[in-house]
Amino acid sequence: MREKIAADLKTAMKAGERAKVDALRLINAALKDKDIEARGAGKTLSGDDELALLQKMIKSRQESLEIYEKAGREDLA
Repeated sequence: MREKIAADLKTAMKAGERAKVDALRLINAALKDKDIEARGAGKTLSGDDELALLQKMIKSRQESLEIYEKAGREDLA
């Protein structure tokens, strides 16, 4: 999965897709943080762990979107 993210990041950078680049960098950073946390506990990050992290990030963004829309803050959504 990380290889796909890296390839997509490279493609987005070449295409000048700023929003996509920012999102992929955020995902990369979260994966690296989780990987460091797992190594500190003597574990390795599995594909299921990576998927769970991505699902958590998606859920968080969706909840934020709903909150901003309800508050009338479309600029932040």
